[in-house]
Amino acid sequence: MGNQKRPVKQAILWGIVSLAAYLALFLNQEIVTNYFARGGAFAIAVVLTAMAFSFIHGAFASYLLEMLGIRPLKKGVH
Repeated sequence: MGNQKRPVKQAILWGIVSLAAYLALFLNQEIVTNYFARGGAFAIAVVLTAMAFSFIHGAFASYLLEMLGIRPLKKGVH
């Protein structure tokens, strides 16, 4: 039973982190846009932000799917 609770807690945790990240981005969109539009060395901020969102959302989606019991098919099994 302990293994069943872990994905739920992790899904909730990463869901909250994901929601907080999106809220921070959208509530500060003018600041973010001005900062990212500077170009040059600031362009790395765009890439790092995209990578962070990808990791956060990917972790949330993975735990959510695990919690729902959805798993990938094994290779060669249909």
